Amino acid sequence: MSRILIFHISNFGGHKKASENIKEALSFKNPYSEIINLNGFGYVSPRIEKFVDSVYSLTIKYSPNLWGKVYDRKKVVKSLAPLRKAINSLAIPKFLQLIDEFKPQVVFATQAFPCGIMADLKKKYKMDIILIGVVTDYYPHRFWIHQEVDVYTVACNEAKAILMKEGIEENKIKVFGIPISVKFLNTYSKEVISKEFGFFPDLKTVILMGGGLGIGPIEKIAELLDEIEEKFQLIVVCGKNKKLFSWFKRKYKSFKKPIFYFGYVDFVNKLMDFSDIIISKAGGLSTSEALAKGLATILVNSIPGQEKRNVQYLHTKQAILEAKTIDEVPGIVKFILRDKVKLFSLKENAKENAIIDSSLRIANLALKYIQ
Repeated sequence: MSRILIFHISNFGGHKKASENIKEALSFKNPYSEIINLNGFGYVSPRIEKFVDSVYSLTIKYSPNLWGKVYDRKKVVKSLAPLRKAINSLAIPKFLQLIDEFKPQVVFATQAFPCGIMADLKKKYKMDIILIGVVTDYYPHRFWIHQEVDVYTVACNEAKAILMKEGIEENKIKVFGIPISVKFLNTYSKEVISKEFGFFPDLKTVILMGGGLGIGPIEKIAELLDEIEEKFQLIVVCGKNKKLFSWFKRKYKSFKKPIFYFGYVDFVNKLMDFSDIIISKAGGLSTSEALAKGLATILVNSIPGQEKRNVQYLHTKQAILEAKTIDEVPGIVKFILRDKVKLFSLKENAKENAIIDSSLRIANLALKYIQ
């Protein structure tokens, strides 16, 4: 029996979804695996989790440039060492108890915090457990660096080079991609999807998303897109944002263009199969999904720090376009719809930079260690 432990943190970013995708792939490859997927912060202390989530969300909302200034700075990493040590001392007894009871053979961490705790545990207690750090953005930051990590999985060769520069051995780094759902391996025809959801099969399609939490000025972007003279239909995925979903439920009849809105869905792969252009935040997981489906991607309102780095990397690959403000979005959509060559090249560049079987590669790695 394979026993595998997966750690993520909170509901922010793609860390939780990445952990769920890894669990899905592990269960697909070996249905008899015993897997625990756990929120590291919540497991240690719900109060700490709530505090960290609040600080992060308020900083991103009201002072994103501050986050960009402190993100992954050597001095900041060094100055936070005492705080990290204090939190780890609180976390280690709980993690140790869990490991003694569950006895995992492999531990995954899709975020640097639980990865660091497990690295400290391995070092202190000389544990014979495989620790895999799964980096869910295109550039790993310094909090990921621990010699006790047995193997890192990263999105691209550039991420591998960054880890090597920080002293991680080359043979401990695998370029497997950011773990997206195995559902993305399936492809559905536009005819099938249009019948299932009532979409117009002959219209170009723009899909608008704000991640699983439906973050961002999505209502305003939708209204701006509705004023474009080009013909297309709009699909909006509101995620877990109930307020956003209610807004579209009230307003959708006032839109001139065909508009379809959804809450949190487990079939976003189908919606992407049907779409031509996606407008989204620059999270590592959401951009990896868009690349996997070969979409012309517009990233908007990128958060300084990890999202800006994702944008920079994907720009070098000519796989995305960036709207620095929401007012730029309509013009970019209009440009792509009018320029068929640009639309085609964006889609092709997306496919070239996608790793669609990322979760399966990561699952196979873990199962290989166990076998």
